[in-house]
Amino acid sequence: MDAFLQPIIDHLSRKYETRKFVVRRADDIGQAMEWADVCWFEWCDDLIVRGSRLPIASYRRIVCRLHSYEAFTAYIHQVNWKAVDWLIFDGKPIQEYVLKQLPALSEDRTVVIPNGVMLEKYPLVQRSKGFNIAYAGYINYKKGPMLLLHAFKAVHDRDPRYKLHIAGKYQDTRYRLYFDQMLEELGLTDSVRFDGWQSDLNAYLQDKHYIISSSLLESQHMSVMEAMSAGIKPLVHNFYGAKKIYDEKWVWSTIGELVDRVVEDEYNSEEYRAFVENRYSFADNARKIEELLHSLLLPAVDSSSPVAEIAPKITIGMINCNYGRFLDECLQSVISQTYPNKEILIVDDGSTDDSLAKIASYRAIDPSIRLIAHPKNVGLPDVAIQEIFQEAAGEYALIVSADDYLPHDRVLEQYMDCFRGRDDLEYAYGNLRLVDEQGKSIGEWAYRGYTAEEAVRAIFHRMGSGVIPMVGLYKLSYYRDRQAAWVVNPKKPLAGDVLNSLVNLKAGWKTHWMNKPVLCYRKHRSSISNKIEKRIQSLVIVLEYLIESFPEEVYLPRADWDKFQPEQRTALKCFEIGQMYGKMTRSYCSNGWIRSYSAERKRECLGPLTERMRHYFDLSLASDDAHRSRIEAICVDVDDDLMKK
Repeated sequence: MDAFLQPIIDHLSRKYETRKFVVRRADDIGQAMEWADVCWFEWCDDLIVRGSRLPIASYRRIVCRLHSYEAFTAYIHQVNWKAVDWLIFDGKPIQEYVLKQLPALSEDRTVVIPNGVMLEKYPLVQRSKGFNIAYAGYINYKKGPMLLLHAFKAVHDRDPRYKLHIAGKYQDTRYRLYFDQMLEELGLTDSVRFDGWQSDLNAYLQDKHYIISSSLLESQHMSVMEAMSAGIKPLVHNFYGAKKIYDEKWVWSTIGELVDRVVEDEYNSEEYRAFVENRYSFADNARKIEELLHSLLLPAVDSSSPVAEIAPKITIGMINCNYGRFLDECLQSVISQTYPNKEILIVDDGSTDDSLAKIASYRAIDPSIRLIAHPKNVGLPDVAIQEIFQEAAGEYALIVSADDYLPHDRVLEQYMDCFRGRDDLEYAYGNLRLVDEQGKSIGEWAYRGYTAEEAVRAIFHRMGSGVIPMVGLYKLSYYRDRQAAWVVNPKKPLAGDVLNSLVNLKAGWKTHWMNKPVLCYRKHRSSISNKIEKRIQSLVIVLEYLIESFPEEVYLPRADWDKFQPEQRTALKCFEIGQMYGKMTRSYCSNGWIRSYSAERKRECLGPLTERMRHYFDLSLASDDAHRSRIEAICVDVDDDLMKK
């Protein structure tokens, strides 16, 4: 590790207070992160996996430098990348590979900064063709040791004056056994020399003319670049991505090509040095690292700037009940928001898992996080929303369930962009990105903008399902100026988002839709919307409120209502509503939720719908007999569906 990291530490220590922590116990990670403003994790291994999931990660700038080997381990899938500000790759091919494996990782938070060669350690020596080929590095599977032997055998067969000098050591005894046997079998015992690991590579290379790489994968292969700096010709096997790192004329794919590269007349020490100097010098790459760290240490908005002074406060209200396994992801997505004036208010509804302990660990770091803890489970998310609106210190409030999370760090800024120059605007919402329990994207719910009448009409025709997501940004003056509150209906077991959207639309609520994903909505078995019986009860309450609060011209616009007498009008209205409840009943009978229920269980579950259907059909028939035949046919179809198994 020191070969890669120590020069960077030495360079950064000229400007920053820098410490290297060698972590031997898991508990030491948090202590090290407590000390730092920026935490640099060298290698993407279990340390960054653990560190990225600690509460302190949300309050620190985190950089991870990934070398080639970690790209092919499970570690890259275990890191909480939302807590990592920058992922540094030392090669473009590895960056491309990892991004394909992690589609949720934003390329904008990754950067390629190659390992740099300290050119002063490898002064240029003008050389010419010769017969000494050097190999520097471990002898292991990644380095292609079998290819190395057979490739050199072909060179030696062309001209036996060539010698292979190996500066390295075996990482596996099996390679030693193989080399000992094959050198004798191939007649190379006197032409291959093992010189062991070299502490001074430049001195070792003084009498060498070529540096060979037989690897199957490298980020760069630093020993090759160091030798090039000293004026030695490179012979690079076409490992994964090699031609994106080296000039093609130094890359060989077949053993025949290698032999040609060795025996050809072309040899230019200055060109080899210039290639490294222009692309891979330590000084240039250290400067890139320093610039990256400097950007992390700058505040997103200077606290004394006019922007910070006038930015309205946003309260992010988190609702939690036994979502401890998701809390870190949710909290970290909120804490990382770049918007300069925000607070976090958590309402915990009687959690019995580790939620409260996790929340306490965040509050120990950030006492400004507020908590409302219900001693017992209330079971009504609407109560939590009402409490958030009442207790919020902000002018705006964003509601987030603790099993969901914000998709990127500029969500709050995007919301506030909607409100700038729109004094009349009272609510903004966007699209939802659907994710599974592991946070993997599985789709998107795209919404649209609505007028009040369009929204009411759509909710009716969607049989009570909402069309405006109520997890957007609220201007709290809408409630405070009216001395109003979020509506809580104890008879409505599920979240009252649709009911409250109708209440607000009736009052002239001004909304705005932006066509961007603003929330990662987690679909899992315990999602509240999956509880079918409670869902049906809630939909009935929503529809009954809609019917009572809005004229039929709004939700049933196709009828020419003015041409009907009062009795005919009532009969048609009640028929249409009853027909809608009948359609709902038949739809639920055939879907996957209750299709397997017994006839008795179906009737019990769908009873609220059939009761409303018959209620409105009775009202229709009491006003006018015009729809009797259609009513009777619908009732027969509904009864048949309820009896099916």
